[in-house]
Amino acid sequence: MRTPSFAFLASSTVLLTTALTGCGVKSTVSPEELHAYLRVVNTASAGQSIDVLVLGNVVVPSLAAGSVSAVVGIPAGQQAVTFRSAGSSGPSVGTAVTFDAGDTTTLLAVDSNSVINPWVLTDTGKTVAAGRSKLRVVHFAASAPAVLFFRTQPDFPSPTAVMFPFAYRSASPYLESTPGDWTVLMASERYSSPGQPIVRDTLFLTGKIAVPAGAARTVIFMDAPGGGFRTVVLTP
Repeated sequence: MRTPSFAFLASSTVLLTTALTGCGVKSTVSPEELHAYLRVVNTASAGQSIDVLVLGNVVVPSLAAGSVSAVVGIPAGQQAVTFRSAGSSGPSVGTAVTFDAGDTTTLLAVDSNSVINPWVLTDTGKTVAAGRSKLRVVHFAASAPAVLFFRTQPDFPSPTAVMFPFAYRSASPYLESTPGDWTVLMASERYSSPGQPIVRDTLFLTGKIAVPAGAARTVIFMDAPGGGFRTVVLTP
């Protein structure tokens, strides 16, 4: 696949990324009850705020669309997790999610047949060698057309294609480089007319994403409330 330059791709409106590192303080409720941790990203395309319930109790209230919750403590093991419209009440059926003791599990809120369900963001491959950095991208922008994913990395500043097609609800592998600044670009692909060359339009271009030695970052590409796209950047 041809590797375009940023100048070639920058014909569409380019938005800035939102970086979220840390995302809150872990709960200090009784350690006998809290052996695992939960963080939620509201990527639901309906654009509504949600409550997050574990074992029927609200642990994250009114999480706005496109935002990331604080890290909250929950019991380890398999727990029932429910997403519902903020402020609603009544019985609801949870999805069983396994939480490992001492670890933070990230759940993405996604639409499925008018129901908002959790999608577990796994961290396979996140271990980083000394003197290296890693980055991956997760595609949860339901309204996006067919997407191509390009990136620059500290040891290779030219934009390089990573995945095409980059399907909705898929994740790239962790990419590895030296420490420093990464950039992520999402582009669409179309034909201007039959038989004519492919035209690629920028959907989203992040700013520089600094990843220090020994660290990893996850970039989540999602719909922005009110239209367009946005990204958030998470630490494991």
